This record gives sequence, C-alpha cells and structure tokens, in this order.
Amino acid sequence: MLEKIPGTALPFNISAAENCYSLISPLLTVTKGLTLSQVTELTGLETSTIQNWVKRGWVKNPEGKRYGEEQVMRVILINMMRGSMQLEQIAFLMAYINGSVEDRADDILPDKDLFNVLCNIIYICEQSSALDMEHLDKIIENQIEKAKINDVISAKKLKTALRAMVLAFLSTQIRDMAQKAFAQLL
Repeated sequence: MLEKIPGTALPFNISAAENCYSLISPLLTVTKGLTLSQVTELTGLETSTIQNWVKRGWVKNPEGKRYGEEQVMRVILINMMRGSMQLEQIAFLMAYINGSVEDRADDILPDKDLFNVLCNIIYICEQSSALDMEHLDKIIENQIEKAKINDVISAKKLKTALRAMVLAFLSTQIRDMAQKAFAQLL
C-alpha cells in the first residue's frame, strides 16, 4: 500500500489517487515556487543530488532560486524511478516522452500530467491481487485514453515508457519489502 505520494515525502491520500499533483500544487501556488531546501524536504533528496540533476540538464534551471512546477515535477519523476533504474536511463525515458527539458512544445504529456497518470497506474496496480504484463498494459492503455493522447505514435511511445517507469517504481517497492523481510531474520 502506498504510504507516501510516489517520489515525495508527503503522505499518500487515497482521495487524490487520480490526481496526486493536487496535493503538491498548493505548495507551489502559495510560495510561487520552492527553494532548494523546500524541494529537498518535499522529496527527501540531498541538495547536491538536485543540483547535479540541474547541472546535467535533466531538470530545467530554477528561476530566481525558485523551483517552479516544471522543475519540481521533473525532480519527483526522476526520484520515483531512481531506486531501481540508472539515472541515464531515467533521463533517456524523460527525453523519449517529452524531448528537451527546455522545450515544452515537444512534450507528449506535461510532467504534472505524466506524474498523475503514473501515480494512478501505480495505485491501480497495488489494488490488483496479481499483476502480469498483459494486465499492466491494459491499465496503461486505459490511462493513455483518459489522458486523451490520440496520436498513435505518441500513445505507443508513452505506453512503452510508462511500462518501464511503473516497473521501476514497483521493483523498488518490492526490493524495500524484501529488505524489511530479511531484517526480520536478523
């Protein structure tokens, strides 16, 4: 069961399962962007990690020392997968879906919408008693349809990327459960 909103240190709220961004957006609206220390508090990441991602071009530069929606959502998305996927692979996935971090015009699905779709898929997967690739693909296809991605090539790209992203997140959760089970043996 999800205890935290994926990629964050915030408690998960089942009422926002289809729109996890709604739990983050008030923070961004009230503050007109987050400081680096606020982003680290939100995500549980070290400041040097976030700064490194900005330096590598995986996250857009903050504006006036404030991390806006685009930057915060990108940090959260990367954080969701980094437990089981190499950072270069995550960066490739993000570029595969949304092109250049500096250009929003080439996005298949804006990061906040991608985050909502991903969180919803993860939530649905967790409610399933058993999950196989066929079932996962149906869940993903349903979410792509809800997101109104009508371009066939974009939908196919998004489906492939979402499959990898969901599996990365779930594998991190499974690894963590295995480590807790092992700790009980000691």
